[in-house]
Amino acid sequence: MKEKAGVTSEEGSVEFFAADGYPIDPQTLKDVLNEELKFVLAYEVDGEPINNDDAVIDEITVYRNLKYEGEFDTVYKLINKITVGEAEAVEEEEAPEEETIEPIEEETEETEEVTFTDITEEYKFAEAAIYDLAKRGIIDGMGGGLYAPGNEFTREQFCKIIVVALEYELKEYEGAFSDIDDDRWSAPYVQAVVDSGLFVGYPDGTFLPEKVITRQEMALVAARAAVAKGLVEQAKVDKFVMEKSDYIDKEDVADWAGNAVAWLEAQDVFAGIAVEKFEPARNVNRAEAALVVFNTLFSE
Repeated sequence: MKEKAGVTSEEGSVEFFAADGYPIDPQTLKDVLNEELKFVLAYEVDGEPINNDDAVIDEITVYRNLKYEGEFDTVYKLINKITVGEAEAVEEEEAPEEETIEPIEEETEETEEVTFTDITEEYKFAEAAIYDLAKRGIIDGMGGGLYAPGNEFTREQFCKIIVVALEYELKEYEGAFSDIDDDRWSAPYVQAVVDSGLFVGYPDGTFLPEKVITRQEMALVAARAAVAKGLVEQAKVDKFVMEKSDYIDKEDVADWAGNAVAWLEAQDVFAGIAVEKFEPARNVNRAEAALVVFNTLFSE
């Protein structure tokens, strides 16, 4: 890049202009020249020269990794213009279509330190999950440095963290449930999960937003979220059955939740929560909710 752009100084800034107009923040020249940041100078893709109208492009072509939190595939943007200081370094006459090349890991941005003072020994099993989800902005504390891990978790609260975890857009509430008003804080979250098929209401037309979610309800939604995120196929989840479960109370799990509970059990999602018994009708607390969401959607 130094040879192409005629750059010898590590001071100043560099602007990148994506072919599709996607905005890219200016980069310091020092960072751009840092090999650890892995900017790629691509003259070929998959071993083949980049062609434009059958003419091999001999100018420099830069692909910059744009990876968003929660995504598995890496998105690359074709850079067709670079400006160093006030001098334009490279510009192609016509930008070819985006090309996909092997993903390159990108350093994640530092996030503000999160500290909770009430994660006692009783809830240590969920501590790592709580801090991870808090840093991702998926769960919130209660203020004053408290997380309240033992507080019960409601259906509408679980709607919110699933929507945020999957990065779904909020939806305008359509008034489908008799116990949710248009101005209720959870209405757009409920609409989003209902539209996506992750949650359903009750036959009497209610949603029961303030009802504490049970373990088997949480398991069903978590498994559906894993399918929605592309972590597992629904057909594979359906192959797991409670008959093969190690829980001694496996017969107490409802039929509608059986496949989900069995699959999550096989993934050790309930480690620290359920050992000998699953207790499917037991109310979920904030620590358990964080652990299940983390273990299902983010644990490697």
